[in-house]
Amino acid sequence: MRHAVIRAEDRPWHEVDDGPGAVRGYRRQTVIDEACESVHTTLGWASLDAGVETPPVAHSHEKSIYVMEGEVDIALSGAVHRLGPDSYALVPLGTPYAMSSRSGGRWLEVIAPQARAEPRDTFAIGSRVEWGDARVPDWRNPLRGAVGHFDEDQLPPPSKLQMEGYSGGDVTGIRLKMLVDRVFGAQHMNVFMVEFQPGGAGNSHDHPFEESYVIVSGKAHALLDGKEYELGVGDVVWTGVGGVHAFFPATGAPVRWIETQVPQPPAQHAFRFLAQWQHVEELESIEQ
Repeated sequence: MRHAVIRAEDRPWHEVDDGPGAVRGYRRQTVIDEACESVHTTLGWASLDAGVETPPVAHSHEKSIYVMEGEVDIALSGAVHRLGPDSYALVPLGTPYAMSSRSGGRWLEVIAPQARAEPRDTFAIGSRVEWGDARVPDWRNPLRGAVGHFDEDQLPPPSKLQMEGYSGGDVTGIRLKMLVDRVFGAQHMNVFMVEFQPGGAGNSHDHPFEESYVIVSGKAHALLDGKEYELGVGDVVWTGVGGVHAFFPATGAPVRWIETQVPQPPAQHAFRFLAQWQHVEELESIEQ
């Protein structure tokens, strides 16, 4: 099967062992990995208890984080940033970083290429961080580094989809804000906020890459490889390469999710819509 629908609450939490050893009060809940037949993506939640800090490490993969609750500090590329809800950061491959929290925090994290235990992908590196230097970033400053903040007014008016690799009119009533992508410095993933207005539609299509969808508000009706699902807050969907999927708002209210694409889409032909190719088939039969 080229898709999975998962409720995060059904997956266990465990203390994180990122190489130097398990850190009490630092937990991870993996939702998407090879267990659902993904081969490119690791996605889940992580949390820090109040007063906990992680040792500096570097990964042989890329990671992005999106803060859902509380507050976390991240030491990255010579700065210590304080991130609250709807703030996000990119940890480039091979870049040392560490995290801490004064009052506790929880975030969504996306890893690509897929995380692995053997051979190791995480290595202790660097020295202890001076967490007293943490500051909320100046979001207007273009020199702030690979951190950002999502605000409601960043979503454009609903329209047909405008995205690299896409052409056509099969996605309508969508509002989309890219968060982590090539422009932001990512090499292996896209992470973005999507909202569909009532009456909008993402009609049946597939991709040459994996996608995941974390529902954050509203309800959606999904058609995944011919099976129907009703989705709500807390549901996570994964679609694999070639998995045919469609999404529609399920009520008279908008539905919003955080979406990921791994690997990054090609510049052309990133979407393959069934309706378009069915039209070609119809033309072929007429000509015969």
